[in-house]
Amino acid sequence: MNWSNKHSGTMGHQDASRQVTLSERRSKFVYDAARLAAQAAGAPIVPVPWDEREEPFKAQFRDVIDKQCSDKRSRSPEELHGTWMEAYLTMGWKYGETYSRENKIHPDLVPYDELGQLERDKDAVFVALCEIAQQWIYDLPVCS
Repeated sequence: MNWSNKHSGTMGHQDASRQVTLSERRSKFVYDAARLAAQAAGAPIVPVPWDEREEPFKAQFRDVIDKQCSDKRSRSPEELHGTWMEAYLTMGWKYGETYSRENKIHPDLVPYDELGQLERDKDAVFVALCEIAQQWIYDLPVCS
């Protein structure tokens, strides 16, 4: 995937008829950066790359990122964790001690104050990445 298209203000794509939206670009950035941060921190759960996620997940994630890149954003890792839990429960996930993407089981489906420090840090990193996306990923004016 070509990440630059300076003349149209949108990310290039092999299929020129498909323009990648600002929401998609921000979402992919936040998701993949958070994934790399989890990997670098040695987190026990490192999500699969964005391109391997199912569309219902991507849709709810884009909604979260759209909100986080607006005036309605939350800067509270606790609040965002609660929102994440609601989204996962709505998608059919349930709590379990051992993570299983196939069985939709996640050990972090607990209240924020029950999370370990690493998981709390991941939530704080998410807030920071959303701030970066909001400030630094935007559509450029179209050149005529």
